[in-house]
Amino acid sequence: MKRISLLIIASQFFTLLFATDFSLLEQKAQEGDALSAYELAKIYEEKNDKESALEWYKKAASRSLDSKKKNAALENSILENKIKKIERTQEIYSGFLEKYDDKETENSVKQMMTKTFDLSPYKINYLLPITYDGVNHEDRKHTETKFQVSFQKTLIDNVFGLNESLVAAYTQTSWWQTGTKSTPFRESNYQPELFMMMPHFDKDSVLKAYKFGLLHESNGQDQQKSRSWNRLYAKAFFQFDGLIISPRVWYRIPEDIETDDNPNIHNYLGYGDLELIYPWKTHTFKLLVRNNLHFDNTNKGAVQFDWTFPLWERNLFGYLQLYSGYSESLIDYDKRSDRIGIGFALSR
Repeated sequence: MKRISLLIIASQFFTLLFATDFSLLEQKAQEGDALSAYELAKIYEEKNDKESALEWYKKAASRSLDSKKKNAALENSILENKIKKIERTQEIYSGFLEKYDDKETENSVKQMMTKTFDLSPYKINYLLPITYDGVNHEDRKHTETKFQVSFQKTLIDNVFGLNESLVAAYTQTSWWQTGTKSTPFRESNYQPELFMMMPHFDKDSVLKAYKFGLLHESNGQDQQKSRSWNRLYAKAFFQFDGLIISPRVWYRIPEDIETDDNPNIHNYLGYGDLELIYPWKTHTFKLLVRNNLHFDNTNKGAVQFDWTFPLWERNLFGYLQLYSGYSESLIDYDKRSDRIGIGFALSR
């Protein structure tokens, strides 16, 4: 509870820090500023006032056509998707429920019935029905199912006029012993996260964006199997032609020695990682490299390779994952895995 409360405190802090002046934004939107109209529409959408959000999205879209400078922030494809989403929500809602007289109640019921909470994928969402670990472990079989669920929600946008976004995210990765009689979940890792994403404005630079975050990770178990830690991290995104290079460094928030259930985790996960991403036509290739940078017999690291490729559905992909090294999961932070898995991905 003490660790998770860090995320709650941080979220409240950032919300207060980046609170926007709604009246000033509304004034600019009324004066014809397209970007202000777009930001105002997003605020109304977060407040579940879909009708006002739809009105301001349409105004932002029409105004953006008159200003080339605003087109980058007001891409027509994004606006069209927003409008279609809201109109579809209203269509579904009005199909089987009578309207409420109170506008706030009306909007609350719309959201409740149609589940429009504006969530989007974060990391890869996948299901690997069959994976094989070539390393022998006493507490499991070599074959098991692995899956991951990951989504994000933007909390605040463009408070400083830098196109920055404050985002809350959640990722869960699970290992499931489907080959045994009782088919238990062997391990699940939970990662609630809060981060700030900021683009780099120099278009001629290979540096494209920065990311700063607070990440909690735990496996939800107790006593000897309990694993958890908290990190502050900084990440950058570089682009060289078609290749995206993304280094990340982190700092572990210190814990009491008596309650720390993995005090030497940095000896296996180190203090950062490096991700390489190469999209090629309808395929994506990712390589994640991690090392503790101990140049002796205590050197530990890991490599993960991901390949997603198209299938018969537009938003369904084939997925091949290869992992070799330490710390595939928190329970195995000091153990090695050599795993191959193939299955499906819903995002990439």
